[in-house]
Amino acid sequence: MVPPREARLGRLLLHFAQALSLSALCLWIVMLWVPVVASPEDTSEAPQPPRIIVTALGGPPFDLEEARGSMVLVAVGVLVCAAASLLLTVRSRPDSHPWPDVVRRLWSVGTLFLSVCVFLVLADMLANMPTIMWDAVDDRGRSVFGMVVAEPALGAVLWAIGGLSLLAAGVCGLLGDARRRKTAPAHFANARITPWPHGNRTHRLAQRLPWVALACWVLMIWVPLFDSGDHGDDRLTVTSFGRVPFDLADLTPGVILPWVVVLACAATAKRFDTFAHWPLLSVAVGVGLFIQQATMVIDLPRERVESTDAAGETLSAIIVGYPSAGHYLWTIGCWALIAAGICGLLSDRRRIDRQMQRQAQRPTKKINRRRQRKLQRWARLLPFTAVGVWTVTVFVPVVDSFNDDGPRIRVTSLGEWTIDDGGDVDLFFLIIWALVVAIAALGAAFAPARWWDVTAVIIAALIVLVLFSYLASPPVLMWDGQLPDGTPTGGMEVGRPSFGFGLWLIGAAALVAAGICGLLTQTKRARPAVQGPPAGGV
Repeated sequence: MVPPREARLGRLLLHFAQALSLSALCLWIVMLWVPVVASPEDTSEAPQPPRIIVTALGGPPFDLEEARGSMVLVAVGVLVCAAASLLLTVRSRPDSHPWPDVVRRLWSVGTLFLSVCVFLVLADMLANMPTIMWDAVDDRGRSVFGMVVAEPALGAVLWAIGGLSLLAAGVCGLLGDARRRKTAPAHFANARITPWPHGNRTHRLAQRLPWVALACWVLMIWVPLFDSGDHGDDRLTVTSFGRVPFDLADLTPGVILPWVVVLACAATAKRFDTFAHWPLLSVAVGVGLFIQQATMVIDLPRERVESTDAAGETLSAIIVGYPSAGHYLWTIGCWALIAAGICGLLSDRRRIDRQMQRQAQRPTKKINRRRQRKLQRWARLLPFTAVGVWTVTVFVPVVDSFNDDGPRIRVTSLGEWTIDDGGDVDLFFLIIWALVVAIAALGAAFAPARWWDVTAVIIAALIVLVLFSYLASPPVLMWDGQLPDGTPTGGMEVGRPSFGFGLWLIGAAALVAAGICGLLTQTKRARPAVQGPPAGGV
């Protein structure tokens, strides 16, 4: 029997996690006025230089026109984290799906990841301080110029304290959830892994609705999402495969990831009978696709075209693609995924008593051994997906500047070395290669070992950090040259995520899934009961 002190300590840790996340939200609200970095105020005579002020949203207080995307995402993440922390103290019931336990674990892991992103954004901001070159004319007509460089302000300290609060909140959430699970009954502690019932109408809907979403995505290959109308050869059309005509350069993460998650939901709805968290993932995917649809409508696709009139003058115009019939199919697919998740939750909740009766009729050890063999098989096979991804990204760039006329930035899984142009092999990328191959090779013998599972997740986290660094600080190349007629030319190339970027994300997800499968195979040994003295005191 678990002592009451364990239950009280678990509740206290969860309340402490709530308080820390809410305190982080309060700090971000304060940083809407208090600058994170700012340039010193110049009190000299006019003309005074412009002043740099960067708050929690990236620009001056409540100036959304100068907001930075990374800082806005961090602020939204802190708001969502604080709002979701209210679910930490919701109790699970033995006769229903244990969604509060799932939410606590997802919240804790998400908060830890958010704290890492907070520190990375702060480090990038402090490493690349905002700078302004300015010039003006004083009262005497003389030219005055200079450079303004921002410096860390009080908000940087508040930002660091908020990041530490989120980190502590995630740790407290994990510890509190672990202690609360110890106090749960044995039959309820294992209720999160239960086979789905067969022959249930809601269960059949949960299996078939994701295929409706997949059918919508297939139809959107021909039914455009955005269409600029009749502009002749310069017509702008965007489908679920990117712009028309199809080009590999258009396969950005925003195009690949919806296809991957829809295919994954459709493929796993029928096979993951022992994974009771699938309905929550289906709902999360549907909501995420809704958010992506909203961002696409806000930022409409544009393309600059040039033409020549009868007089020989060059005309330049911007064509805008407006929402078309494909958005109805996108909405239907999102609702199908959300409905599939809700049907799965209802099916699992209605049949949980029947599943517990079936487990009572069959030997528990036999069920656990079969389940462990499945998870071990997945833990051994999934790392080879990452090895295959790394092999493909030797030829397919992870980051590409997509320039065909001048110097081009291309980063593969071997660094700046490419098949076409050669280049230098980066030692850091060779280390990642060695880690991925080693974890896959050792998985055949050590997949059930705890150190192997943790190492696989750490390697995946390292890969995600590398990808995040390319998003936060993309590689830049300044170049100049001369045309054959003597005209000087030049430009700046910026590396952007390419098709290999999405492949790396798939490889990292495979390593995380392998580590989780390995951890799930770990069984707790029953502690021997402590025998008390006889009633007679002898």
